Amino acid sequence: MAPLVLKQLVIMLCIVSVSFFFARKIKPGKTEQQFLSKILLYLVAPCLLLHILDAPYDGEKIKQFIVIALVSAVMHVLSAFVARIFTRSKTAQGKALDGIDRIAVVFTNCGYIGIPLVHGVFGDEGVFYLTGFIAVFNIAMWSYGSFEMSGKIELKKVLLNPSVIAVAAGFILFCLPFRLPQVIAHPAALIASMNTPLSMVILGILFADFRIPSESALYIVHAVKVVLLRLVVSSFVMLAFMFIVLRLTAAVPDAKKIAFVLYIASLCPSGMVTTMFAAVFEKDTSYASLVVSLTSALSLVTVPLFVRLAEAVLR
Repeated sequence: MAPLVLKQLVIMLCIVSVSFFFARKIKPGKTEQQFLSKILLYLVAPCLLLHILDAPYDGEKIKQFIVIALVSAVMHVLSAFVARIFTRSKTAQGKALDGIDRIAVVFTNCGYIGIPLVHGVFGDEGVFYLTGFIAVFNIAMWSYGSFEMSGKIELKKVLLNPSVIAVAAGFILFCLPFRLPQVIAHPAALIASMNTPLSMVILGILFADFRIPSESALYIVHAVKVVLLRLVVSSFVMLAFMFIVLRLTAAVPDAKKIAFVLYIASLCPSGMVTTMFAAVFEKDTSYASLVVSLTSALSLVTVPLFVRLAEAVLR
């Protein structure tokens, strides 16, 4: 499996590289970046989730989805626990970055990188398993994430998030005895196919627009800590947790595949939500971009290594 993951990462890197050099040449503005991000967030990603869930009813899949949601919830709690333990600065400057650090550790890039990666390795079935993780991710993002950054929970944003709505609508559709008509299903499938290339194009544009912050000393110390927590410490914690989960859910169909899908989601670099929340809650966006860029680049090495380790452990 590790070679397949590496192959998919290389394919994705090629698209990111082309986008990076193209963006450096034409220099798209913030308006163009925001437009592409909104297209992905509000149109492409929901269509992908709806397309995956537009399948014949299967009672076993319902049970799998419930198990995945429960396991995903515990995964986010564990990540939050790890983030809380290791991100406690004593200085005022450091404390100002702690919220960003915790968001970066807890929330992976399961959308931009996780979905294309899982789809490339496991196909539509893998993305179906990932939808449970994504639903929990979005609920946790607008509850725990908002609390870490502002001290309050945005309940309206939890309920009205496009991905949560798409998963809920798709899950209801999945439980009904009919499928979407082709006049809707076919365009949705075509739009869904844009997910991987568009995600990588946006990442390439973001990398091209990145600038090294001026307060580099403090930033680098914090960023190195976050990189280690997100890509190494959390990966070992989740591997141990998946080992336990696999033993407890052995009777669940495709338990091993589900465990690998969820583990790959946990291996992804810090999510774009890190930068987005920094902007929304008026935190340090330069530092947030630094963390996302570093973890994204280094994940090309850590993800295949930890997948190979998981193959040896999760037997």
